[in-house]
Amino acid sequence: MVRLEHLTKEFEGGSQAFRAVDGLNLHVREGEFAVLIGPSGCGKTTTLKMINHIIEPTQGQVYINGRSTENMNKVLLRRGIGYVIQDIGLFPHMTIEENVGIVPRLQKQTAKHRHRKVGELLEMVGLDPSIYRERYPSELSGGQQQRIGVLRALAGEPDIILMDEPFGALDPISRVQLQDELKELQRKLKKTIIFVTHDMDEALKLADKIIIMDNGKPVQIGSPHEILENPANKFVRDFIGEDRLGPKPETTPVSEIMIPNPLTITEDTDLSEAESLLSKSATGLVVTKDDGSAVGLITIDAFKSHRTTQDTEVKELLDENVQTVPLGASVQEAAAHLAHTEHDILLVVDRKMRCVGVLSKAGLVQGIV
Repeated sequence: MVRLEHLTKEFEGGSQAFRAVDGLNLHVREGEFAVLIGPSGCGKTTTLKMINHIIEPTQGQVYINGRSTENMNKVLLRRGIGYVIQDIGLFPHMTIEENVGIVPRLQKQTAKHRHRKVGELLEMVGLDPSIYRERYPSELSGGQQQRIGVLRALAGEPDIILMDEPFGALDPISRVQLQDELKELQRKLKKTIIFVTHDMDEALKLADKIIIMDNGKPVQIGSPHEILENPANKFVRDFIGEDRLGPKPETTPVSEIMIPNPLTITEDTDLSEAESLLSKSATGLVVTKDDGSAVGLITIDAFKSHRTTQDTEVKELLDENVQTVPLGASVQEAAAHLAHTEHDILLVVDRKMRCVGVLSKAGLVQGIV
């Protein structure tokens, strides 16, 4: 989705040029949440601004969907990329509806479409459109204003969103709330997000991929789990902090403790075949649609307790209330799901809702311990 090749930015500084970003190579896949983090002056914000050409690179290339941005119309490029900053930048003389609808208006979307879109977005973050549409930014709290900043970035339906320390100026409670909301929005919308922060806890909580930078170069790139388990060097260890190192439930992915490749059947599978497969499974059978997406689960207990006859169909034994958890979720998130369900099993699903694994309470306990 976004690929940076040998990206470099030099600024003139007296007799010697200062290289803020030095030959950066990075690939952020579609739907990935990537976080740039490092000490002040390491080049993370400069990198972000070169992606949408607010700052022009000195050398190197930015590619979006395999196409170089060098010769693109920069105005159209920026309209197609969501951008959220710490200072929010809402227009004080415009209503919330007008602020959120700026990019759709520039895209020549109809007033009716913009009105509907703004309402959907406000509801998505728990702001009643009938109350907040006609308000002005000064009538909102800091946390509410930042929510509007995020919605404005989403309104043009971009595939890519750039976020430059969007929660840095908020109080700790508002910050945690917005982190949780952003994580939930990302789970639903699956945008490609490149996020800049100084906060290591924020990076560990939000990221699929973390890029730790120093002096304009990446020092280590990896998942939160990989970085905590295997810091590349002393700089990374010191930057993360010794108290965070080692496996943690909040960063350990469910993929490490799930039972992979569960036995699956479709709703029209013959009952005798299902019974035969059940004898080979310790957790039950995952039932799917023809496209592979998960519908539910048939447990061994359900099969034993149900009076089956020759005419019994698989769907009569199906439990559709079994919860799912995304493949990229952490062990801690999976535990929260299981805590709010009467079932002992979770289905781990990919982005197309195909079941790639199952997770039992017993397995979860072992993973946490």
